[in-house]
Amino acid sequence: MEYALGAAFFYAWSVTCARRSSAHHGPDLANLGRLLVALVAVGLFVALSDRHPFSPGWGWLLLGGILGLGVGDIALFHALPRIGVGLTMLLTQCLAAPIALLLEYEALGLSPSGVQMLSALVILIGVGVALGEPAEGDPADRRAGVALGLLSAFGQACGAVGTPMAADACARANETMPDGFAQGFVRLLGGVPVVILFILWTARRGGLFARVRRPYDWRAASGWMLMNGIAGPALGVACYQWALTQHDAALVLSVVALTPLIGLLMQWAVEGVRPSWRLWLGGAIAIVGVVLLRRL
Repeated sequence: MEYALGAAFFYAWSVTCARRSSAHHGPDLANLGRLLVALVAVGLFVALSDRHPFSPGWGWLLLGGILGLGVGDIALFHALPRIGVGLTMLLTQCLAAPIALLLEYEALGLSPSGVQMLSALVILIGVGVALGEPAEGDPADRRAGVALGLLSAFGQACGAVGTPMAADACARANETMPDGFAQGFVRLLGGVPVVILFILWTARRGGLFARVRRPYDWRAASGWMLMNGIAGPALGVACYQWALTQHDAALVLSVVALTPLIGLLMQWAVEGVRPSWRLWLGGAIAIVGVVLLRRL
């Protein structure tokens, strides 16, 4: 399960870097910059290693990138400055699991069992405990951040469902599923255009660089953007996709659900912000629910 643990670590570090990069560039340029870093790095690796990313079912991976890396991560970057790293990751990573379960059952024409619904309820209780923390700042801004976190969870769930759909297409065609880097490259091809179009739309009034911090500390800013791109959409996505091709999805998602707790420790170390007991407790309850949900 080294790849699943790697995905949890890289995802947590990526979101920590995303908050710092957003402070320098604004959420949209920070998001686009890290995706372009990942697209170039993963694209070169795929090309030089003679990998073939366009296998049967690649359209599902592309759609997963549009909804996950595109819509989902746009929402994530705009949630970060409103509700912080810990709560954003808790909403995105833990709520994505029950949403993905419902999407999978919808695609297969089945209904969740009573035990699985109970597990989903445990997740919601954990998120509710974390959300019960007294709000700081503008309450309307916090509500918007929570809504964006929910949208991010939906995008991540759609991205996760795309992988088994692509694997099923490969199995029916009697072909081998590409590895994690090749799958990640296809997902990036889906996500990058969505982010570019969104930035062009939002920049039509204030300009593309309206939210860039001045004076611009190019060393720190470029460093956080580079680490954000390499950690999340490059290594994180590759580890996640690779783990799904080698192990049962239930076990993989149970391990990746540790991302919020790892992220809380990283936020504490990098920003000196000690998470509240509500966030720790809510995160622990939600992760227990995810583990139960994916093992039943």
